[in-house]
Order: sequence, then structure tokens, then C-alpha cells
Amino acid sequence: MIIVSNNPKVNENVKFIAGSYEDVLIEVKRLVIDNHLRLLTHPLSSSLKPNETYYRTIFLNETHFPEIDLESLEYMEEAIEVYNKFIKSKQRPTWVASVLADFATVDYFIAQSTFERIGYNFQK
Repeated sequence: MIIVSNNPKVNENVKFIAGSYEDVLIEVKRLVIDNHLRLLTHPLSSSLKPNETYYRTIFLNETHFPEIDLESLEYMEEAIEVYNKFIKSKQRPTWVASVLADFATVDYFIAQSTFERIGYNFQK
């Protein structure tokens, strides 16, 4: 399994992106195209809108398939469009460190909960 995240709390076996939520989406789309990986989690999972949080963690299958998975690619393209739509309509505020820490914790527990249900666990 490949974990792509910009969340500093998700630091075990992760491809860390030192950037924004959008940077995570762009990197996952690149992996889907260049490495022929498939999504294991939806890029917009949870009820948090892209302009309401800073962190995103996405999981991919580590198997390199012979062709691009068009369903994963479509999900990524749609996620990037949704991200851009929300950011254009309402800019994200400049959050203080304590709020960013809360968002990191929320993203971490969403990801951890998802994978505990399928028998995978990662530690912070």
C-alpha cells in the first residue's frame, strides 16, 4: 500500500508531500498515470470540503498495473476540479497552528479508521 499525505501526523511508510491539499491530489494523479497505480480510498473522502481543511491522506494499491486505471484517473481529475471550485468560491483562512494541528488529527483518524476496518493499521 502506498500512502500519500501532507499530514505530519501520518508519518509511517508515507510519501510525504510538503505542500497543500491540492499538491497531494496532483501527486496522486501523477502516480495513477505514471506508475499505473489504483486508488484504494476516494480522494475526497469525509465530509470536510477542500476549503475547510488543509490535510489530505490518500491510499493507493502498490501494484503497478499494465495500464492506467481510468476509474482512478477519473476520480483524481474530478477531485482536482472540486478542489478548484471550492477554493475559488471561498478561500481557506490562514489558520493558526492549533487549528492546523486539529485538522491533522482529524485527517489522521479518518485514515486510521478506514484501514482498521480492512485490517491495516499505521501508527503515528
